[in-house]
Amino acid sequence: MGSVDVVGLGSCTVDFFALVPQLIGAEEKINANRLEVHAGGVTANNLTQVARLGASAGWFGLIGDDANGRIILDAFSADHMDASAIEIVKGELSSLTWIPVDTQGERCIYMFPNVTAKVTPQQIQNRFAKYITQAKHLHTEASQLPLPPVLEAIRIARAAGVKVIFDLDVDPTYFVQAGLGTKAELLEALKLTDVLKPCKAAAKELTQENDYDKIAQKLLSFGPSTVAITMGGEGCLIATGNSMVHQPAFKVKVVDTTGAGDAFMGGLSFAILQNWQPDRIGKFANACAALCCTKVGARAMASRSEVEALISGK
Repeated sequence: MGSVDVVGLGSCTVDFFALVPQLIGAEEKINANRLEVHAGGVTANNLTQVARLGASAGWFGLIGDDANGRIILDAFSADHMDASAIEIVKGELSSLTWIPVDTQGERCIYMFPNVTAKVTPQQIQNRFAKYITQAKHLHTEASQLPLPPVLEAIRIARAAGVKVIFDLDVDPTYFVQAGLGTKAELLEALKLTDVLKPCKAAAKELTQENDYDKIAQKLLSFGPSTVAITMGGEGCLIATGNSMVHQPAFKVKVVDTTGAGDAFMGGLSFAILQNWQPDRIGKFANACAALCCTKVGARAMASRSEVEALISGK
C-alpha cells in the first residue's frame, strides 16, 4: 500500500438506473425507457470525485467475487484509484442499488449492502488501520454500513491526526430503526468528525431547526469544526466556528441529481486539502455538484479543469 491522500470506508456499489417517465407507487406498473449500469456508492463516489480532481484516493473494505465486484474494481482502475486495501471475499455478493430516475431527474434508491456491510471493527483495526493512518483525510458515512466499524475507523483516524469527513446520508430515526447503530454511537461519530455534511432530513431531525444558519450553528455544537450544508438550487452553506458562508448554486441543465451530493463532498475534500478559504471551498464544491447533475449516473463527475471552467464562466 502506497501513500494515498484521501481514503474512505462506506458504500461502494453497482447502481442499476431505470430511466422512467415518472416515479410510481404501490400496485402501479410502468415501462422504463432504458437501463444504465454504473459504479456508485456514497463514499466510493466521494473518492472518485477527489481522484478526478487530481488528488490520490482509495477505498478500503470488502467486496464480493461476483460480476458487480469486477465492475467496481474496473471503475476504480479507470480513475487510477488505489485498490490495494480492497479485500475480495469468495462466495459473497458485492453491494448494489436499484434507482428509478424520472424525466425531471428525481429518483428513489433501494440499497442492497451485501458483503460491504459485513466488515467488523476487528477487521478495521487489524487489516485497515495502517491504510487509514497514512492518509490526510478519511471519508466515511452513515448510510449502509453498521456504525461500529465506521466508528473504529474514525477513532483510528482521529488518533493519527487524519481529518475525518463524515457524510450523514440518512436521518437518525431511519439509522436506528435499520439496526445500523444507536443514536449514542451516531453522536460519538459526530463528536469525532472534523467536517460534517448532513442530508436535509438528518440536519432537521438532529437540530429541530428549519433555518439553515441555525441548523449549522447547532450541528457545530455536536463536535465538527466545519459543517457543509447543501441546499439544492439555493447552493450551499459552509459554517465554521468563526464564519458562515453562503454560496449560490451554478445554473446548469439538470439531467440526473444522483451523486450530486457525493460530487460536492469530493470537491469539498479536495478544496480543504488545498487549504482554501471557506468561500472558495463552497464555490468549488458547488461547481462539482452542478456538473455531476448534467449527465446520468453518480459518477458523472468532472475534472479539475472542467470545474475551474464552470467557476470562471468559460
